[in-house]
Amino acid sequence: MTWTDLVVNADLQSQYDEVPDLTGVRLRSVHLDGWDSTVTLRLDLPRFPDHWQGGPGDTMQCHIQFYVVQEFLLEGWQPPVTADVALRALPQNRLAVDVTGPGVTVSFTSHASLKVGRISVFTRDADGNDSGRHHFSRPLETKLYPTVPPTYVNTFYERV
Repeated sequence: MTWTDLVVNADLQSQYDEVPDLTGVRLRSVHLDGWDSTVTLRLDLPRFPDHWQGGPGDTMQCHIQFYVVQEFLLEGWQPPVTADVALRALPQNRLAVDVTGPGVTVSFTSHASLKVGRISVFTRDADGNDSGRHHFSRPLETKLYPTVPPTYVNTFYERV
């Protein structure tokens, strides 16, 4: 089982010949929904897609959203950080999620289905930041969010 087998809404496989594992991803943000038990990870995938049809860039970014989250733990946080995301199947259609990197650990359990969204391509700044223009897979997102908004803009982070 790969992590994309758990995705219920997006087709990353149309972008890649082989979708990369979630090792060596650049974790940009961890968003906890204030209204329900949802966690959204915003991250850069470890390699550029093979079949991108959108605007120019050198990095693909996406949001991965987890539902019915329990046992959430976050230790250390100096974003962005290069991390590995490990998913392990649990009984009763649940997942154990462990995100580990230098100076950060995020762990929780969630329902065993994921949503992926806010798929975009951008050119990383010289210092590795993603403050420049993003080209999203959905034209409306590109129009609404030419750059990544601050983390308090809930419509961007809570709706995938």
